[in-house]
Amino acid sequence: MSSASVQSRASRRHSRAVSQPATRSSGRTAGILLVILCSVILLVVGARFFLAGLASFQAEAFITSWSKAEREPDARAWEIAHAAAQRAVKLSPVANGDYLDRLGRIYSWQYFRQPYGAPVAQRSRREALQAYRAAVAARPAWPYTWARLAHSKLYLQQFDDEFDQAFARAFALGPWRIQVNRELAEIGFQAWPHLTADQRLAALESARRSVADGPKEAQNIRRIAQATGHLGLLCNSLTSELRSKHPICPGR
Repeated sequence: MSSASVQSRASRRHSRAVSQPATRSSGRTAGILLVILCSVILLVVGARFFLAGLASFQAEAFITSWSKAEREPDARAWEIAHAAAQRAVKLSPVANGDYLDRLGRIYSWQYFRQPYGAPVAQRSRREALQAYRAAVAARPAWPYTWARLAHSKLYLQQFDDEFDQAFARAFALGPWRIQVNRELAEIGFQAWPHLTADQRLAALESARRSVADGPKEAQNIRRIAQATGHLGLLCNSLTSELRSKHPICPGR
């Protein structure tokens, strides 16, 4: 074998010996960079989840306070709650049905005492409707949001296919959820002239379920029915057992 051939083989062996550690080093560097990149992404996403949850908690605290007071929030409190609810929606890395529903409730609370068609309340009620639409798209099996969407349509006096769908979905998905039943009963009594025969039956069934829940809920439904002029309608729909157990009907 010639000396040139021997030298060539030795050179190739030397090149492989040098290149293999370099390749392994390059692979380790790429792996480390990938781990660092993934860690940074997870930290950013985690931080956004945390901050979104914090903002949502702040917004919910305002809603709880307004619910206890049963009055429209003052302008400053509403602005703070609204900013927190919007921040939660924007910070969430994914569409969050809970945060969107909460934003809708913030809008619904702004002028909830105003009558149907009140000009001052129209923008807020339309914004609430948009938020509820996004919420049911993100969380389609949640009956509370469907009921709130139907209520928003009532406030806007929009009795269309969307109202029909929201009312039906809430009724189908929340048969034994008391808040859903109470809200459907209220929607039904408020919108009675605009309801179909099936919707009227569903509203009365929701009212009966609420009454059957206990004395407190029976009184809630009584107040709603009386305020809308439908106490007689409610009482006629109750079984004799319910009327006897929960004496909410006059003269019975």
